[in-house]
Amino acid sequence: MQTQAHNYFLRTCLSTAIVVVMIVGAFVLSVNIGAKQIAPEIIWKALFEYDVTDSNQVIVRTLRLPRTVTALAVGASFAASGALMQAATRNPMASPSVLGINAGAALGLALAMVVHPAAGFNETVLFSFAGAAVASVFIFGIGSMGSFGSSPVRLALTGTAIAALFNAFSQALAVAFKISQDLTFWNAGGISGVRPEQAALLLPWTVAGLLLALALSKSVTLLSLGDEVAVGLGGKTAWIRLLACVAVLLLAGSAVAVAGPIGFVGLIVPHAVCAVIGSDYRRVIPLTIVSGGLLVLLADIVARSINPPFETPVGAVTSLIGVPFFIYLATKK
Repeated sequence: MQTQAHNYFLRTCLSTAIVVVMIVGAFVLSVNIGAKQIAPEIIWKALFEYDVTDSNQVIVRTLRLPRTVTALAVGASFAASGALMQAATRNPMASPSVLGINAGAALGLALAMVVHPAAGFNETVLFSFAGAAVASVFIFGIGSMGSFGSSPVRLALTGTAIAALFNAFSQALAVAFKISQDLTFWNAGGISGVRPEQAALLLPWTVAGLLLALALSKSVTLLSLGDEVAVGLGGKTAWIRLLACVAVLLLAGSAVAVAGPIGFVGLIVPHAVCAVIGSDYRRVIPLTIVSGGLLVLLADIVARSINPPFETPVGAVTSLIGVPFFIYLATKK
């Protein structure tokens, strides 16, 4: 047992080091990619010796750098919220996109566009939180309904139905209030329009959600073993689930508000991490955070590179991986 724990610890350290090195490489690549070629020395000066009178440095600081930072933050948020949901519901198919939480946040954003078009980012996030909260009430409520909620496939199908319902409401609002173009672009999932102000407003929500997720890592590990085991070991299951739900709302709600409902990140990353380092969420959540950031950053790089100077939505890139993986999980015994 000790040998296995030691092996998982070594795998965690090695995996984390590899992911961090890859993030550094992806970060450098991301700030170098764009419609305009900018020399590496100019990019270096933009990062460390910023000159506001140099238009190339302005491009790096106001467009490419915020986009890169936002990709890391959004990926970390979706991945961590997926890990929390999978542990709290003991459902391997749980994630914000699969269970309809992203769709709830999207409905909140559609309402914000209708009732308060001039809303600032923080106000928009509150609408997103409200929509995600409604979806969470359905999901976490169903997840605690005995044998019905114990079936991963049934819960995933329920989430799909809720997502379809919320998406229908969003489209109805789009047609009725003529916001279809804005909503369609945002629903595709992407971070091409992110500016420094938005990135700065996103980060406090992201940091708060990630800190709460890390604080809950030990508790959700107990939940993943089953309620009886968790209670026997002193865990307060109701409070743990409530705090996990709050963390998911902070992470998924803020990420959807800025980047749209990028799908399957919260499904793929926790499974990949658990396959490498085991199912102790004290290790899983930290590695999931950095791995999720890496996945979305790489997906954004691919989205920019497929058909330049035009861009493919990041959500389409992650779906190419996520849909086959979801089908695999759905058909797995």
